[in-house]
Amino acid sequence: MNYAIPALLFSGISMFFNGYTIRYLNLSRLIRDFHNHPDKDCNLEAQISNLRLRVKYIKWIQFFSVLSLLLATLSVFTIFFKHIQTGWILFAFSIISFLISLIISALEIKISTIALNISLKDGGDLRCS
Repeated sequence: MNYAIPALLFSGISMFFNGYTIRYLNLSRLIRDFHNHPDKDCNLEAQISNLRLRVKYIKWIQFFSVLSLLLATLSVFTIFFKHIQTGWILFAFSIISFLISLIISALEIKISTIALNISLKDGGDLRCS
């Protein structure tokens, strides 16, 4: 294995990490909006619980993405110094870490769908808008 193989992972991880960061920023904006207008949502308690869970998931998504990028970098570094076996092991852990971040991301998407359903639960009641 040469160092080009794990280096290819950099662009994928960076792209996903950028998406995860955008999710986090949007979520933080939404939390601030809830804080500024607490009386606007009839399902406030359920929404806050959902937002807390989503923040926790996004924290772990970002952690595993950074870990994956770090391990891929170390893999390239070890392969560059002809420690091929160590490079393979680091690369395997990098892929596993990236896979974990994708799985948690899928769970967070499911939770965000639940949040949308909570928002729609009031059925368009004008008192909630």
